[in-house]
Amino acid sequence: MSQNEIACPTCGSAELASGLIVGRSPGVKFKKSRGILGDLAGIPLTTGLFNHSAPALRCAVCGTVVIQPER
Repeated sequence: MSQNEIACPTCGSAELASGLIVGRSPGVKFKKSRGILGDLAGIPLTTGLFNHSAPALRCAVCGTVVIQPER
C-alpha cells in the first residue's frame, strides 16, 4: 500500500474504488442522531448548489464507504 492509499476501516482491505456520494439540496449531512430539524442541521459532507456531491472511496470487499476530510 502506498502512502496515498488507505485501508478500509471495517475489513482492512486495500481494494477501495474512487467515486462520489451524491444528494440534492440541502445536501448530505452527518448527525449524531435524528432531530426535529431533519437534514437542515448537521455537518455538511457534500458541496454544490442544486446537485451535491463529495469524493468518496467504496470498499470492494465489504461495501463500506469512506469519505476523507478536505485537505
